[in-house]
This record gives sequence, C-alpha cells and structure tokens, in this order.
Amino acid sequence: MRPAHIIRILPLCTALLFAGCGGNSTPQSETGGGNAAVQQQASKIIEPCQLITQDEAAKLLGEAVKPAEKSEKQVVGMKLCMYKPASGEPIPFLQVSLTQDACFPPGGAGAASIYKSLKDNFEGMRTDIDGVGDEAFIASGGIYIMADGYYIQIGAGNTSNAAIRARLIEAGKMAVAKLKTLE
Repeated sequence: MRPAHIIRILPLCTALLFAGCGGNSTPQSETGGGNAAVQQQASKIIEPCQLITQDEAAKLLGEAVKPAEKSEKQVVGMKLCMYKPASGEPIPFLQVSLTQDACFPPGGAGAASIYKSLKDNFEGMRTDIDGVGDEAFIASGGIYIMADGYYIQIGAGNTSNAAIRARLIEAGKMAVAKLKTLE
C-alpha cells in the first residue's frame, strides 16, 4: 500500500478503534429499521458468555472447561467467548461470538448486514438449518445464526463431522433460547 493511502486511512481506523462498544448506538437501517425488538436491543449489551455459560459449555463438550477467554472486535461490533478443555488439549473447544448493533461504532454496517454478507459468501457451501433463530446455516467455521437482530456464530471444530454438526445445532438452540431471556 502506498504511503498516501495509509495517511488517508489512518484517521478512519483510529476513529473506529476508539468508538468502542457503547449502549447509545442506534440500530442501522439494514437491521430492519422499524423492528421494535431490534430497536430495543440497541441500549443493552449482551455478552456471548451469557448465551452459553462455562457449565453449559462443559455439558456440550462432555468434559470440564477452563474459564472463558474473552475478546472483542469493536470495529465490527463483535464480542467473543472461547471455552477450552481443562485438560489443556486443543480439541474439543467451543467458541461463541455475538455481533450486536449496540456495539458498532456510529455508521457501522450492522449485525444483519454482516450475517447477510457471510451467507451470500457461503452460497453453495452451506447447509441451511431450520429451527434455530430467525435463520441459520452451517458452513466452514461453525453455525451462523441470525436471531432478533443479533448475529451469533458458534464454532466447535470440523463441520464435516456429524457429531460436531449436532453439537453446533444444540449449542445454537441453547444460545438463541438464552438470548430471548436476556433481551
């Protein structure tokens, strides 16, 4: 990249990084505009570890897990919660990410827009799933769910494995049910 481009992009990147995850953002037009549920969630921040707790992750994985490792990507309104086995082995694991409009910087794309882009990008490589959220699909990386204006992604390993796929669907249903109680 040429230095002139870097100089033009740097202020934008800085502004996005410091925008943070605040509760005063309004939902973006791509998320349904007049949808009351979407507008209501703009003032409340939900943590992905609230959707699947450490105990629930242990049940899903069939073994004890370490306390969650948490991170966030403010630029895309995403918060992440990673559960790893207490044994220290890399597999199995459960990663829950939640993208919500209330965490986007002003003028951000919105959770629904990101979900739609991913769904479009996985065209021909995804399996649509009924009964999980408003809509959901499984593709490389896990299960992708849109529910009540929130975008949830759960990863648990190789999605070609039937047991992993079943775990993802179970985790997705659990996360959506919990989301409805937290809204």
